[in-house]
Amino acid sequence: MTSRSVDVERVWSLDDGAICLLVERDDAPRFEICVVRGEEVVRQNRLYARGSALMLAETWRSNLSRVSNRRPTPAR
Repeated sequence: MTSRSVDVERVWSLDDGAICLLVERDDAPRFEICVVRGEEVVRQNRLYARGSALMLAETWRSNLSRVSNRRPTPAR
């Protein structure tokens, strides 16, 4: 039996509830970056380098921030 370890790091979060997680795995590609909002996976990718995963996470943050800022505020 092989034991696999997984380390999870919260990279950022947005006001709309989106959270970006960096998951480091034992197997290659080692770094998984994902954005979740509630139970929905919004974006996900696996990369070989931690730096590349963090750069992608920042690109996603920038893109998702712009989209959430353009959403109309619901009428009350």
